[in-house]
Amino acid sequence: LFQMFLTVYLSNNEQHFTEVPVTPETTCRDVVELCKEPGESECHLAEVWCGSGR
Repeated sequence: LFQMFLTVYLSNNEQHFTEVPVTPETTCRDVVELCKEPGESECHLAEVWCGSGR
């Protein structure tokens, strides 16, 4: 099974990140769930490209 790791920055601080294992079947929801703190209800995934979120 093919697996790679996605670097996810957990805040605007480039030193606050985690590496999330992903496969072709991994969804955005899976990534969000892996990054959430225990008990955290509000969490979203945003893409930043050239300094702008989208």
